Amino acid sequence: MGARKLKIFALGYSDNTSTSYLLDYLIKHGVIIDGVIFPKNRLTLNWRRLVKKIQIRGFIPAIKRIVENLMVRKIQISQVCRQDIEKVLFVNQINSDEVREILISNAVELLILTATPIIKPIIIDIEGLTILNPHTGWLPKYRGLDANLKALRDGDQPGVSIHEVAEKIDAGEIYLRESFQINYDGNILEQLDEKELELAGRLLVEAVELKSKNMLKAIATSEPLGKYEPALTKKEKKRIIQGLKAVYSSI
Repeated sequence: MGARKLKIFALGYSDNTSTSYLLDYLIKHGVIIDGVIFPKNRLTLNWRRLVKKIQIRGFIPAIKRIVENLMVRKIQISQVCRQDIEKVLFVNQINSDEVREILISNAVELLILTATPIIKPIIIDIEGLTILNPHTGWLPKYRGLDANLKALRDGDQPGVSIHEVAEKIDAGEIYLRESFQINYDGNILEQLDEKELELAGRLLVEAVELKSKNMLKAIATSEPLGKYEPALTKKEKKRIIQGLKAVYSSI
């Protein structure tokens, strides 16, 4: 079956590592992205993101990540958009009539999420729109943030799952998924970040190709839907990593 050109938009933050990497990877591997939607950098939004990053990463790592995003990622994303993406749109809110109208008026068939808040029905319910999310975790078992570190905590393999966004978080149809391994002697969090992005990019390219051939089908799985859990705190992450290193260094 021959491939057809899909109308593809991406949605994410304009100063985010995932957005920078995935846009660049997709374009370099032949995916034509017709447009990208970014939320405007408003003070209240940035403050909420800062507080959340501090809670999860700790103060110093959060500040370092924000400086990196502002000084490096935003420039990289801007360059990619200028060179390879026809429409770059900034909106006040992601879950809004404004974004819904953009997607409908541009007849978008496939929306790829790079880094976003939870997507609401106002976007999900658009007829004819498929929303793909590269979840950094093995679905359906590990939902929510820090899913792969939780998997390692439980003795399972980390992975990435490409799924359709549904109203229930991380509970939509699963199209592709793959696990990966890490070296426990190295920096576990850095390895997770790096391998998650690499695998997410590769699986998204595969998903777009399958979608263009009308061959993107849900995986049949008998695995139960896992419980949605909040993100791990910095202390919880440290405790898990220490436990993993203690176990695997003795093997």
